[in-house]
Amino acid sequence: MPLKCETNMLQDPGEFNDFLSFIKKHNVCSYLEIGSKHGGTFWRVSNTLPKGSRVVSVDLPQGDGSFKNSRPNLIACVDELKKRGYDAHLFLTDSTDPATVEEVHKLGPFDLVFIDANHTEPYVRKDWANYGQLGNIVAFHDIAWKFLPHKDDVKRLPIHVPIVWAELKKQYEHAEFSRCVASNGIGVLWRNRPTL
Repeated sequence: MPLKCETNMLQDPGEFNDFLSFIKKHNVCSYLEIGSKHGGTFWRVSNTLPKGSRVVSVDLPQGDGSFKNSRPNLIACVDELKKRGYDAHLFLTDSTDPATVEEVHKLGPFDLVFIDANHTEPYVRKDWANYGQLGNIVAFHDIAWKFLPHKDDVKRLPIHVPIVWAELKKQYEHAEFSRCVASNGIGVLWRNRPTL
């Protein structure tokens, strides 16, 4: 039976394949993901990297709705990555907790940091401030999200990533992978390449 992380990913497949190609092209060998849910994205990126690569996930499973099993799924994902020879680490906690930030910093720096956790503006900014400095390349998910009302999403937190991304991409060399009209999109920036 396949692991949930092998079959469940909350990404647009076309965009994500472009992102994986980008990762291979840039010889990424260490990876930090902030926000992993069932681990689908974490699984695919990790398996793109050479065996022995350090891969770190930080996630705070909410335990409700469609994500009620995200904790055991993510644990199983990381355990399997360890068995496959990856230096895999999992933090099941709030990414903004100072103790978490400190522990993750001990494992850095990373070739790539992917921010895809709480999508509200304050948290996106906190994750960028806390973890962006650890990555040569920093990526954000949902950069192309359109603020369209969804009648079924009354309890869903708003997605403010485009606000933060619009500011950051003016400051750094960047690339975007976006195929959907109304949502998703992955933006990457080179932290050590500010625009003039």
